[in-house]
Amino acid sequence: MLSQPLASPASTRVLDQLPTLSTSDLHEARERIGMLFCPHELQQGANQSALKMNLRSTGSGIGLHLLDYGAPVKISPEALETFYMVQIPLSGRAVLHLGNQQVVSTARIASVPPIEAAFSMQWEKNTPQIILTAPRDALESAARSLYGALIHGPLRLAPSMDLSNEAGQAFLRSVFELHDMLNAKNGQHSDYARRLQHELVLARWLMANRSNLAQSLEQWSTPTASGFQSRMVKDFLTLLQSHCPEDLTVSEIAEALGVATRTLQVAVARELDSTPSAQLRKARLERARTLLLAADPRSLNVSQIAQECGFTHLGRFAQSYKHQFGVSPSATLRENRK
Repeated sequence: MLSQPLASPASTRVLDQLPTLSTSDLHEARERIGMLFCPHELQQGANQSALKMNLRSTGSGIGLHLLDYGAPVKISPEALETFYMVQIPLSGRAVLHLGNQQVVSTARIASVPPIEAAFSMQWEKNTPQIILTAPRDALESAARSLYGALIHGPLRLAPSMDLSNEAGQAFLRSVFELHDMLNAKNGQHSDYARRLQHELVLARWLMANRSNLAQSLEQWSTPTASGFQSRMVKDFLTLLQSHCPEDLTVSEIAEALGVATRTLQVAVARELDSTPSAQLRKARLERARTLLLAADPRSLNVSQIAQECGFTHLGRFAQSYKHQFGVSPSATLRENRK
């Protein structure tokens, strides 16, 4: 159980390092949002509250967006087709309509619109939302890697996601970490760091969001032979030890072992009471320590080494490093001055 549920940030803090597009014109709002996501109809609510749309966006691809209409609106998009999205209200309330079905979305329940069917949404006044988007091929590739199976037909996601349970909180945490990476002032992150965060947020999304693929495979409860598990975990640890200097992701490790990511996760949990991500993080911390001990403090700093090892948040890296080794990374680097 998570002892500290994550609190929703104020909308003013979300992507606050990016420019804000603001408009009170309904037609301009529809045009700008249509260019970013997809064509749609946009209508103001019956009480005619003044529209004041605010949008901050990292752009297309695997990205984050802050959208607030400031007034009640009805949105009727065409089918998304090429991308998936999760909508997370920071406050207020929104309703996703799918034929006779509806999903009431709040800060505890995210909405996940369908990718191949028409739908409509009603956002109440003052319902700013964080929207996570991922190209269709990226999320479906992540699903194949996670479950080790081909997708016959489209990947269908449940239209709602519980953000209050453990899987939902893990997903939300990965979204906030992605946000911090994308929103950093003059942040320079390596391709490896971005790949790690993208892989994490997509995997957490799939693990928190019910889907046709997960249900058909019964992946959550399928047992793995204990002997095979032990050999797999031993090979996994050997691979980490011999390849820790490389830019590995968990899905790439599972692929190298010839198993699905979820199969590796189950085996590591049962054998080590841990996760592949935690073991990879441990290997990356050990790599960071090796680099810090060998570095010249006059030419390298802690931040550079942390990013080289795939850590995108310096504060979390320092905390993890001190927990692992009992000293701060800066103290390790200072040892080289003696």
